[in-house]
Amino acid sequence: MKSSLLVPFAIALALAAAPGLAQPSGKVRQGIPPLAECSSAGIGSAVLVSDLPTLPGTNPPNDSSVSITSVAAAATPAGMPYCLVKLLVQPAINIWVALPIGGNWNGRLQSEGGGGYAGSVGVATNAVNGGYIGVQTDTGHTGGSGSFGMLTPVPSGAPDPQLQSDFAFRSEHLMAVLGKQLAQAFYGQPPAFAYWNGCSTGGRQGLRMAQQFPGDYDGLLIAAPAIHWDRFIAAEIWPQVVMNESLGAPIANAKLTLATNAAVAACDAQDGVVDALLTRPEMCTYNPANDASITLPTCTAADAGCLSPAEAAAIQKIWNGPVGARGKSLWFGLERGAPLNGLAGTTPFPIAVSHAQFWTYFDPAWDWRSLSTANYESYFRAAMQQINPMMASENPDLSAFRGHGGKIVMWHGLADQLIMPRGTTLYYDAVTSRLGGGYAATQQWFRHFQAPGVQHCAGGSGPQPVNFFQAVVDWVEQGRAPDTLQTSRALSGGGTMTRPLCPYPSRPVYSGSGSTNDAANFSCSP
Repeated sequence: MKSSLLVPFAIALALAAAPGLAQPSGKVRQGIPPLAECSSAGIGSAVLVSDLPTLPGTNPPNDSSVSITSVAAAATPAGMPYCLVKLLVQPAINIWVALPIGGNWNGRLQSEGGGGYAGSVGVATNAVNGGYIGVQTDTGHTGGSGSFGMLTPVPSGAPDPQLQSDFAFRSEHLMAVLGKQLAQAFYGQPPAFAYWNGCSTGGRQGLRMAQQFPGDYDGLLIAAPAIHWDRFIAAEIWPQVVMNESLGAPIANAKLTLATNAAVAACDAQDGVVDALLTRPEMCTYNPANDASITLPTCTAADAGCLSPAEAAAIQKIWNGPVGARGKSLWFGLERGAPLNGLAGTTPFPIAVSHAQFWTYFDPAWDWRSLSTANYESYFRAAMQQINPMMASENPDLSAFRGHGGKIVMWHGLADQLIMPRGTTLYYDAVTSRLGGGYAATQQWFRHFQAPGVQHCAGGSGPQPVNFFQAVVDWVEQGRAPDTLQTSRALSGGGTMTRPLCPYPSRPVYSGSGSTNDAANFSCSP
């Protein structure tokens, strides 16, 4: 394209930002060719603006500038061509926007969420392969450690509010704002629809956008969301506290697996189908201390095929979840059926340790072994007090997002080994209670699904999600609410298990005839 035909980007972006101008029409035009070249002189000269400047105490203060650090054409491994525009938002947020070229843009934008503490950025390949503008961010820091949460050198009790806010919400909001600005500059129009796709931290990020910036996205796919950040991460250290205090050492992985398998076997038939999957794990009350087939007085730490009474009692405490000194429950435990070695392994889960060191006590030398069942509650309360004001992502008032016409599909694996799925259900119930009308009203725009046997984001013995993201798009654009979501898993002996997931509080119920590996033989029932 000749340079004389390039859009004057500063003007184009000013128009895009003006109220009432260059707004999405809601009608999708496919195959729109770029108006600008994929080069530094082309799209690289666009003037972009952040609507959330740096904090007054940040260097530079009150800075809303955005720098384009590089522009390059590339292609995904599947052969989809795109123009990659790398952005730097002060002080350190990196956002990569991949713009489909060659007439492949589908008129939509898809932001992809991160995991853990994030800290890295790449090309949103899956989004681009689907024809979407694909956006990713490192959330304002490098590396997966939580150390960015405190100032360095370490003053006593000093968080880094800029980097914490960049991680909590600023970077994710700017993914939408700047992605739409680039679309306007590159194609001459903004996306007709913008979507969020994220699991774990990515799920928390998406819900935070619906709560705080309800106009950013039209549809959200939310998986295993890391909401209640202050509480569930504090709860992730509980298994180590229990084992250290009760046994002085971790429980061997083989013993943890033995207890998990025994719990599944004991409760498997509760849902009417014996398939090694717990559809209602919260109804399972199996206690290994009462199971004489695996808990033996003579069992030692070296015996892989049994549990000692102390080991059985520790596992029961892990399943029950953290409690205060007076026995009051503080948060949920892992579900029976979820692997225990993620949090009760030979070493603590790193994020759970960083949570205390860099976000609660601001002390890199803090040792998790200082915790006991007697003082655990004081730590739990301190984490809530210090972290919740910044990281809270469980505001149930989604009325503005609902009013915007937004749709949410949320799901959580019931064998999640890192994030307790009951916390996600708790949030869905809170939204329903806050907005009123019962589940029927909430399901008009927000549906939650529970996936038996599925671990954190994926994996496990349960059938796995099949193209859940398309269900969000169809709901937003076609008005087709997902009455079920489909899951599938290849069977070791050949064949495939398929199962429907039902909108909570409904559950899949076997009809009583036909193969239990066929989704057609299940229906949704309260």
